[in-house]
Amino acid sequence: MTAPILAWPGTPDGADAHLRAHLERLLGAADLAAHRARDPVRFAWRYAQPHDQAWVSLFAATLAYGRASLIGGALEEVCRRLGPEPAQSLAADHRQGPAAARARFEGFVYRLTRGEDLARLWHGLGALQAEHGDLGTAFAAGDDPGAPDLRPALSALRTRIRAHTAGHFPDRQAFGHLLPDAAGPSANKRLNLWLRWLVRGPDAIDLGLWSQLGAHRLLMPVDTHVHRLARYLGLTARGTADHRTAVEITAALRRLDPADPLRYDFALAHLGISGACVGRPVAEVCRACPLQPVCVVGRGA
Repeated sequence: MTAPILAWPGTPDGADAHLRAHLERLLGAADLAAHRARDPVRFAWRYAQPHDQAWVSLFAATLAYGRASLIGGALEEVCRRLGPEPAQSLAADHRQGPAAARARFEGFVYRLTRGEDLARLWHGLGALQAEHGDLGTAFAAGDDPGAPDLRPALSALRTRIRAHTAGHFPDRQAFGHLLPDAAGPSANKRLNLWLRWLVRGPDAIDLGLWSQLGAHRLLMPVDTHVHRLARYLGLTARGTADHRTAVEITAALRRLDPADPLRYDFALAHLGISGACVGRPVAEVCRACPLQPVCVVGRGA
């Protein structure tokens, strides 16, 4: 039977130091290059120019739902359609109007998402590029540096994209799934993941193009894997992977590293994605895991 989800015992300072030490072990043991080769962020790293990386990273993050192999196939097709210099393609299409965006993504299908949804996103991004020159400047225009996180800036970006494309594209529910409202109650895993790629680093995984926004303001990208592991580690006791849970997990990790609370996100996420954590006490699996001493499930193995 799986152990109950409990907070890690002991004094707060001692507990944090203990947890931090084992998370550092996990991070040190992670094969980051191998994980990146299977992660959607790899598509942004294919491009040399920061402007191109920013545009591609948004498509990579918004389409990062479903099975990893299917995500990869969808993003291969998107990159083929964007061409070797996406920023130039974006400017050219925007000058020609919505029809050019539709033509670029005509026939694209990935689960809920259709070419019409990508065309709407593309046309909206083209308007922002024409207005601001690059995505980073457009995003920063909606940011409140005094806000504790970047959620308001994400919401402002979505509002502006929708405003630029209203009347040119149907208001499909699938577009709302592709580009959700960060002000809503969900964890917004894909948008928070996108910001992690752009704000953290640069390092072996994250691009660090927008580091001036402050890694300390990022929110944890919470999916089922991260939520489960966070419960095992006592980072949250909440049963729903929503915005409040993301805030709670981030606050717990901020105690370990106030400047970079998402330092361990990539290693934790891939511990779950890879299947290395099976979600139940299995002696030979748990004893090989760097997190066993701080995991309520692993300690029962």
